[in-house]
Amino acid sequence: MRVEKQLVLAGINYLGAAVAYERRLGSSLTAYVSAGAHYSFYSTNLPIGGTRFVNVIDPHFGRDYSTAALLPYLAGELRVYPRLLVRQRQGKDIRRQAGSFLGLFAEAALATDRLIKVPNLAAAHPVGLRYGLRRNVGAHLLAEGSLGIVSKISPTQRTLMPRLDASLNWVL
Repeated sequence: MRVEKQLVLAGINYLGAAVAYERRLGSSLTAYVSAGAHYSFYSTNLPIGGTRFVNVIDPHFGRDYSTAALLPYLAGELRVYPRLLVRQRQGKDIRRQAGSFLGLFAEAALATDRLIKVPNLAAAHPVGLRYGLRRNVGAHLLAEGSLGIVSKISPTQRTLMPRLDASLNWVL
């Protein structure tokens, strides 16, 4: 059993939307590329450490501030679907790579100057590893979720943190 040759997807994800293309590279290996927009924000009044494309240089900066912007981004990922054959033998639906995957990904935000208006913030470019699950929800609908570890890299800092993602995709 091999992964499907190619998939074209449009979907909504955590704080954004994207279009994606997934192409088979081997029997269980794919390249996944996407372009989209993500609502990134940071506020000293919220208990989270920023969103996808924000690094906080000094959390004790001394004043309250917040920033937000809708950012276009590009992303790429190598995915391995190691258990598709096992799922098929169990009689489970494996169309459109419906199964678990391991991914190595990188993302780059475009036009970050709209977001980084405070001297204490830096634009970050996430790179990480994740474990995810994809399931067919309907004839053309996929649900996907993942948990991983990401290094948010900016010119002055690298931040290592956990990452949780979820998306609902329409197969075009």
